[in-house]
Amino acid sequence: MYASVRTYRFSPVYIQEISEKLQDMFVPLLEQMEGFISYDWITTPDGQGIGVCVFRDEEGLRESIHLAADFRKVHFSHIGMTTPEIIVGSVGAHGVVPEQIAPTSKKNREDRPTH
Repeated sequence: MYASVRTYRFSPVYIQEISEKLQDMFVPLLEQMEGFISYDWITTPDGQGIGVCVFRDEEGLRESIHLAADFRKVHFSHIGMTTPEIIVGSVGAHGVVPEQIAPTSKKNREDRPTH
């Protein structure tokens, strides 16, 4: 697996707009790409955003970086979002809670056995 971490800066007043556009428009584009595994968008109150993208292969990941750059230019040029700092590399460790046992409500958490 390969991952990229892209760090952006922007005015904090745009946090909600950015998050909504990424969820509603960008994530569906990624989901259509070959080898896509996951995408997470993390924001800080002071206007820093971090996009973490994981693909099965390096080629898909590199394509996603170009897609993100085009998306930023089209959808976020009006807010002054910076060109990101980008880190790309192979994933050395990875963990996921299987969906069927992931807690989705208080009731589910109470039903899980404790050890």
